[in-house]
Amino acid sequence: MNKESAINELENISSIQSYWNEEGGRKWVENIHIIESMIAPISEIMIERISARQGEKVLDIGCGGGITSIRLAGLVAPIGNVVGIDVSEPILQIAKNRAATIDNIQFILNDAGTIPLEPNTFDIITSRFGIMFFDNPILAFRNLHTSLIPNGRLIFMCWRKIHENPLMNEPVKIISELLELKDDAEYADPTIPGPFSLSDPQHLTDLLETAGFNNIKLQKVDENLPLGKLEQAISYSMKMGPAGKILKDATHQIKQEASHAIRQAFKKYSKDNRVNVPSATWIVSATK
Repeated sequence: MNKESAINELENISSIQSYWNEEGGRKWVENIHIIESMIAPISEIMIERISARQGEKVLDIGCGGGITSIRLAGLVAPIGNVVGIDVSEPILQIAKNRAATIDNIQFILNDAGTIPLEPNTFDIITSRFGIMFFDNPILAFRNLHTSLIPNGRLIFMCWRKIHENPLMNEPVKIISELLELKDDAEYADPTIPGPFSLSDPQHLTDLLETAGFNNIKLQKVDENLPLGKLEQAISYSMKMGPAGKILKDATHQIKQEASHAIRQAFKKYSKDNRVNVPSATWIVSATK
């Protein structure tokens, strides 16, 4: 895949893609500095695990604002290169702006699960929380498998169960109780694209095996996520992720009640007015 042949259009736009080009993309861009600061500690763990070497070709799925892609481009330079792919045009524009002077990186607006990737092209395929949203995960992972060179590496990070991640779980439970909703049905269903669709280790392993991958390993990562001051943590948790979707059309009173309850829940993670919330993720590795 090169710049001349890059497909730069969205095809077969799904509801997930629509979300990330509208409300989801807008909210992500507005909160980019909080998001990147929050996941920086676990991102470093994944970068080390990838162990990219000079000359390698890397595909970064759901590349977002390009931070991981840019880091990897530096590691594989001068003759290696990185392709970052994302379905969100507003988010991808940030990545393009950041990498404007970097020669060995390109960004593509498309769905990595359906774009016709060239076979036997990449040494590494990676993703930082961008690989859980495929409409058809088996076909998507088969597509990725085909694009790896023999013995190529798949290494990505995804969330474990929602109840292991209080940043998302506690606001969801609070808001669901206020709205009298079932709080976890959607997030326990691996057939629904979303942040927790790959959280079940057996489902994830079976999926990768079906797609043709070998040497599948799941490593638990448990790290605190720095969310800044308490007010920022509350605001972020009510805007982003599962809670933000649930709360979108709620009344002002419900939002006020949710804010108060989340404040009480997050106080136990706050010290000197700085909030650090535990997280639970997988670093998943496999080979072709």
